[in-house]
Amino acid sequence: MDLIDKITRGELDGLKFQGALESGKLAPEGLLADQKAIDDIPVGIYVLETDGTLITCNQAAIAAWGRTPELGTSEKYCGAFRLRYPSGEVMPHNHAPPAVVTNNGGTVRDADVICEQPDGTRLLALVNVFPIRDESDTVVGAVNIFRHNTDKKVPGLVAEA
Repeated sequence: MDLIDKITRGELDGLKFQGALESGKLAPEGLLADQKAIDDIPVGIYVLETDGTLITCNQAAIAAWGRTPELGTSEKYCGAFRLRYPSGEVMPHNHAPPAVVTNNGGTVRDADVICEQPDGTRLLALVNVFPIRDESDTVVGAVNIFRHNTDKKVPGLVAEA
């Protein structure tokens, strides 16, 4: 089974992502360097620098966020208009799971985060964030692979019709 199939099926155990810094900027390698390939994956995927700057995302992420983020600018850690904890409280973007990964190099698996779109629509996302490492094993970025989590009910979250 190839990497795209594994990601689509949610079989994320053991995934590792590589990249390099070129002129101080992240250059993802492999699948993450192929925009068409990640656009074809039906779950949200986005890549960010260690400072949290979003550098690429796929169409499924844009659909979940209800907006297209300004890549490579001041957008940090997630392209959602607003993030919320499962309790409904606002989650600052710099406390989101990708920030944890870029700050400590670990992996965040199966975390629930509510993504709020500009029109107020909220989706419960199951997020899995992995570090992107260079050849010397230094964290040079992160990738978030997320999907709508329909298996859980969250108080105050209205189910989609």
